[in-house]
Amino acid sequence: MHCLKCKGCMLIERHYTVLSRRLYARCINCGFWLDLADLLRFFHRVIESGVRGRKVREEFTL
Repeated sequence: MHCLKCKGCMLIERHYTVLSRRLYARCINCGFWLDLADLLRFFHRVIESGVRGRKVREEFTL
């Protein structure tokens, strides 16, 4: 996996806490990081909305 900022090499890291388990990708060169779980949720919504024929946008319910 290549960094989006400097095109360097990124490492996958797992962080376990009492409340949650997170999966991150962090660049070795510049320290840029991504939360891979958030990316997975976003792409899941894109695919789901394509099946339904809707646009992807944040929905707030009151």
